[in-house]
Amino acid sequence: MTAGPGSAPVPLEGDWGPFQLIEKVGEGSFGEVYRAYDTTLQREVALKLLLPAALDRDSQAQAMLKEARAIARVRHPNVVSVYGVETYNDRVGFWSDFVNGKTLSAIVRADGPFSAKEAALIGIDLCKAVGAVHAAGLLHRDIKCGNAMRESGGRILLLDFGLTHEHGTPSRMVGTALYMAPEILNGQPASIASDIYALGILLFHLLTGRYPVSGDTFTAVVSSHSDGSRLTLLDMRPDLPEALARVVEIAANPDPAKRYQSTGQMIAALSDAMGQSQPSPAAPPAHRNYLLWGALTFAALAASLTLAVPSLRNAIVPHDPGAAPISSVHDDYQKAHTLLEHYYRPQALETAIPLLQKTTAKDPAFAPAFADLGRANLLQFIHLRDTKFIEPTRQASLRALSIMPTLASAHVTLGTLYFWTGKADLASQELDQALKMDKYNAEAYAALGSLLVSQGRNSEAEAMMQKAVSLAPENWSILDRLGSYYDEAGKYAQAAEQYQRAADLAPDNPRAQNNLGYINRLRNRVPQAEAAYRKSIALEPTAGHYRNLGQLLLEQANFTEAKVALENAVKRKPDDYRSWGFLAVVYSYTGVSPAKVEETYRKAISLAEDLARQTQNAYVIADLGNYYAALGKPQQSEPLLRQAAALHPDSAELLYEVAKGYELLHNRNQALLWIGKAVSAGMPPGFLARVPQLSALRADPLYKKAIDPVVTKQ
Repeated sequence: MTAGPGSAPVPLEGDWGPFQLIEKVGEGSFGEVYRAYDTTLQREVALKLLLPAALDRDSQAQAMLKEARAIARVRHPNVVSVYGVETYNDRVGFWSDFVNGKTLSAIVRADGPFSAKEAALIGIDLCKAVGAVHAAGLLHRDIKCGNAMRESGGRILLLDFGLTHEHGTPSRMVGTALYMAPEILNGQPASIASDIYALGILLFHLLTGRYPVSGDTFTAVVSSHSDGSRLTLLDMRPDLPEALARVVEIAANPDPAKRYQSTGQMIAALSDAMGQSQPSPAAPPAHRNYLLWGALTFAALAASLTLAVPSLRNAIVPHDPGAAPISSVHDDYQKAHTLLEHYYRPQALETAIPLLQKTTAKDPAFAPAFADLGRANLLQFIHLRDTKFIEPTRQASLRALSIMPTLASAHVTLGTLYFWTGKADLASQELDQALKMDKYNAEAYAALGSLLVSQGRNSEAEAMMQKAVSLAPENWSILDRLGSYYDEAGKYAQAAEQYQRAADLAPDNPRAQNNLGYINRLRNRVPQAEAAYRKSIALEPTAGHYRNLGQLLLEQANFTEAKVALENAVKRKPDDYRSWGFLAVVYSYTGVSPAKVEETYRKAISLAEDLARQTQNAYVIADLGNYYAALGKPQQSEPLLRQAAALHPDSAELLYEVAKGYELLHNRNQALLWIGKAVSAGMPPGFLARVPQLSALRADPLYKKAIDPVVTKQ
């Protein structure tokens, strides 16, 4: 829930359960929205309460509960999360983050239509939010400018889930007439296509301040649809790029069959229309540099989660003398803290978390233990790709700050969590707060560097990371983070130098060895890559390390050894989708039956789809596109490939994956186009020369031409 324009806020006094009501910020037909203070977690929230004198209280209370449950089912950075629903003082209510901002309709009224670029970026964010609604099995049914907000930090939020409904179940005709698709006005049920129509109308209004049809009632709007008076976008805004106007007209086409069939398709079209130069600000870039979803974000995480200068930090952020633990608790904490400092060692996190839970249970006022518990859960979330660790991370960190508000490390953990989950504005707030508490906090500078990269502010990002290195020159993870920055920029030699420095600082660190394997793989230094990967396995024989070795062996066409490595990976971690995906490729080259190959690809797809929905990670989406392409499913594959490229258009490895997907679809023209873009972004042609899936592409006479301009420059 959010605070937007309307009637002036009404100051008031009073409580609703543990919430202190500060002011009323809005009111609807049966509910009121308050800015309130949560005395339990000591933070401001937005609180929606059923009106005290509401008619038909039971049904309206059920409607409010339904709205809260609908919001709770949708997990996305462009949708505010609901935290709870309860009844106090005979009033039903639910609460969520309090966000200051303005609705898009208020902005248009005050400032006039948006520019093409602004509207397209807003459209991408809202498409992602609506896509999350659809992925949860719901239809929003009331998408409009009045139900979308831009908060003060720039994040776009989808609001008002009061009409949200299960997809595929009967429903009555409800909504805002000007945004309702013609088929709904004619009595047909709502659908994904009708939500996409509303997105098209929303963009039309952002760009013009008007609507393609007119009327204040259902009857008037139906008449406008049928009398030929429908307005077109370019007639009203001839200055707009034709490609953008075409996206809006397709989305808002009166014929549902002619609209985009998914929000993913619409995201790709909007990104293409704007030249694919602007990734959505809500989604941080990703890179597959370790076992994780990305080198960029993993190294940022590591940089922000390792205590680089403990003596300095203890001087700046001392323990609260009123919360000193008893001796046995302190011993458990010190053991856990030491494990956390060396979290890359086998079983370190699995051992640290129970010790920290034991510590906090015995001493509920021990803030540093809560902070470390949050950090340990976050590392597990990243390492295991398991979202069950997200909420424990947040709760432990908030608990630490409720006890000791000046604890910078807890702010860094929250900032890193928000960065990973696509909440860039919240990440920035937390990291800025950390630096107010501790201006020498190397982890905060490193994490801010990653955030700046995600916003395209590369020169500032590099300076921020260099500052982090200067503050903590012996911190392997911050050096690793700087390596990731150079990696993303296509500066592989500089990246390899930083990765080597990190490995030299922590020779027993399997993750540092794994990253050396990764960068040497991209630089086509196969023997060095294989040696580093095998060393990482010797240090820690995890599924991810076996998977990465298997990928390298696959790219060498060493299918026999690749099969052994990948089967080891899936045995150790059966829910790792990428291990199954690589194994399917190996099976396809080793005489395994087509049925077995398809079964293995479908296993990878089933594991990857949920991850893609929750994270909007470009690499996961690209992998899904490749898996569907391998199964000969262009309708599923192509939108995913285009969406992945739109989300992360500057990554050489991502563009290579897109090219590989089109080659698997036998779309040679697109494969050549994207392989050229990959090489232009820094992908070494020598690496491409040994990928088995590209053998037919390399034999095409046009392949050399596609990569020649870059080869010439090099």
